[in-house]
Amino acid sequence: MPPVGDKPSLMTFLDVETVFHESGNALQHMQTKQDEGLVAGIRGIEWDAVELPSRDTLMSIAKHYETWETLPEEIYQKLLAARTFRAGTLSLRQLKFATVALELHSKYVPGGSKLIYDVERRVSEKTQVLPLLEEDRFLCGFSHIFAGGYAARYYSYKWEEVLSADAFSAFEDVGLNDDKV
Repeated sequence: MPPVGDKPSLMTFLDVETVFHESGNALQHMQTKQDEGLVAGIRGIEWDAVELPSRDTLMSIAKHYETWETLPEEIYQKLLAARTFRAGTLSLRQLKFATVALELHSKYVPGGSKLIYDVERRVSEKTQVLPLLEEDRFLCGFSHIFAGGYAARYYSYKWEEVLSADAFSAFEDVGLNDDKV
């Protein structure tokens, strides 16, 4: 966001999450030891092994821009609670995207009797609380599966959550800063 009046440009929490996510991808590219480009960087790891959260890291950078006070615990707890607000709906959304991607790349017959919108509508009936609007054309902009390189691998977002939770459990007993883990 641009500065407003005498206030500097500030990042939202989502901005910070995005910076960490993309920085992790950049680090994977920079630290690769593989000379073969087709398997170097993020190409050399599974799509679903991308990130691990860290409270200590957040608290070390989450400072008030004027006072440099650390993020208050009360606000941190609200951020945690907000992450699970409507989590079921958000999970259904990701499952819809993944299922549509898999079906379009594995079962859909271009030029056949069904449109891609028919596939989306059928999947949406199982994964959405509210029905799709007739004029919905979300798929026209779903570049992840058509132009973004994900193709039928969009499911990796949900699978990454499973792997991330599993990996994080290794730290639960010893703490996040244990070098051996």
